[in-house]
Amino acid sequence: MEITVILSQENETLPRAELLARLGTLNIKYEILNEYPGIVELEVDATKDEVSELGAHLAYTHEILYTIKKTTPENLQTAIESIDWTKYVKDSFKVRVKRMGNGDVDKDGIERNIGGYIKKESQMPVSLDNAVHTIKLVYTDPEVVTNEYKETSITSYNKVIITELIIEQNKRHFFDNKPHKRPYFHPGSMSPKLALCMVNLARVHENDTLLDPFCGTGGILIEAGELNTKLIGSDIEKQMYEGTKLNLAAEGFSDFKIMWEDVRDLKLDKKVDAVAMDPPYGISTTLGGDDTKQLYHEALNAISSYLKDDGYICMASPHYIDLNEVIEGTPLKIKEQHSIRMHKSLTRIITVLTKK
Repeated sequence: MEITVILSQENETLPRAELLARLGTLNIKYEILNEYPGIVELEVDATKDEVSELGAHLAYTHEILYTIKKTTPENLQTAIESIDWTKYVKDSFKVRVKRMGNGDVDKDGIERNIGGYIKKESQMPVSLDNAVHTIKLVYTDPEVVTNEYKETSITSYNKVIITELIIEQNKRHFFDNKPHKRPYFHPGSMSPKLALCMVNLARVHENDTLLDPFCGTGGILIEAGELNTKLIGSDIEKQMYEGTKLNLAAEGFSDFKIMWEDVRDLKLDKKVDAVAMDPPYGISTTLGGDDTKQLYHEALNAISSYLKDDGYICMASPHYIDLNEVIEGTPLKIKEQHSIRMHKSLTRIITVLTKK
């Protein structure tokens, strides 16, 4: 089956990396057919239900669409008329135009004209509010020009992908799970979106055990718990230890174990499948006065002994810490890294590590 994936463009590399990691976790074989800004076209060996499962737990993917046909803007009407719409539209529907970028497209006119044609051919009603089917026309492969001020604009599109929506992101989940809405809140808590992305980069499967040894207020554990995983967390600060238990219980989770413990003294009964963590930055009482780089090195050494041989670690760190130096002398290697600018003075590096 061919699908079109609409990615968030708020980061250059994380959305694509998260998508491919989750495809691998779900054992969905795929081939990348084309890539454009914010779009990946894939051939996948999966059913629509399996694609829905894929899309249900992705942080930086907006929509996954079933690809019906590909054409050009000039040939759109001809392409629409070549499709047997009774195969795709069996109930109420709507047509939406999605332009990737700021190119000039007559969205209302196209939606009205194409919708009218499909209504006539399928004999199904248009419903703008409660449509069973959403037919989406994705304008992509843009012609881009840059002016003397280095500002870019799109003059035209070379491609239209005619699709049907399979699944779109539940934005409400990230809104409802904002850290300040939890029973216990602490400034600096990671956003739910980034937490879920890190869980996905750690290749967490259903029923896996995930460890967060710097659990803070439990944000990463909460997102992992949504994937039906077993949760283990620890924190050196007692208020974080208590706060995480409170937050996990408020989310309805019961299969978790939270410890008030220094990561370097952690004692686990068995090895874990994955680790996702956001260690503290700088020298503070949180670190017991230890240098950050030393703490990271000792923590990774300790954690690696509890990680299964095929497990993954995903961690966040500040840009000024060179993790290549940190992992020297550990049994770990860097698989991939991504940067997220937080503000003018700080960029977070998201690193995925595996055993050598």
